[in-house]
Amino acid sequence: GALIGLGALAPLLLWCAWRIRRTSPGPALFAQERVGRDGRRFRMWKFRTMHRDTPPSAVAPTSRHDPRVTAYGRWLRATSIDELPQLWNVLHGEMSLVGPRPEMPFIVAGYDEWQRRRLAVKPGITGLWQILGRKDLPMHRNLQYDFYYIRNRSLALDASILLRTAGAVLSRRGAF
Repeated sequence: GALIGLGALAPLLLWCAWRIRRTSPGPALFAQERVGRDGRRFRMWKFRTMHRDTPPSAVAPTSRHDPRVTAYGRWLRATSIDELPQLWNVLHGEMSLVGPRPEMPFIVAGYDEWQRRRLAVKPGITGLWQILGRKDLPMHRNLQYDFYYIRNRSLALDASILLRTAGAVLSRRGAF
């Protein structure tokens, strides 16, 4: 799926990289260390949506008007196109198309034992909390959705989540 996605989306990916470079100094891609299955660390790729002087471990924007986000970055984040380079992570086996979102190491370091169960599966580009509320939900609801997914994962659930992701992205609800 990731290989097909990268091939089909190559023109869009190249155009986005070009636009980022034209509208903001710095690289088009942004890599951030994340924690995946069984606690393995990896570099997760995204299109850069914030100014290049933003620290890599900075907290994610919590409003649509965050001054760290570039003008073009706002559109990339609202449409979730900034996440598409993660298809490369899927191709490398570090992520899956569907699963809990990968967290930064300092967040995982603060996990209680029960929260570490999120690391039992590969993290995903999309998941239940992305389609059921995105950033509009409190963290405890996100964790409940992640654990529901882990207990009930199946090809049918993955297909349903992938199809519903398109609707969530088009609605732009909770994206910033």
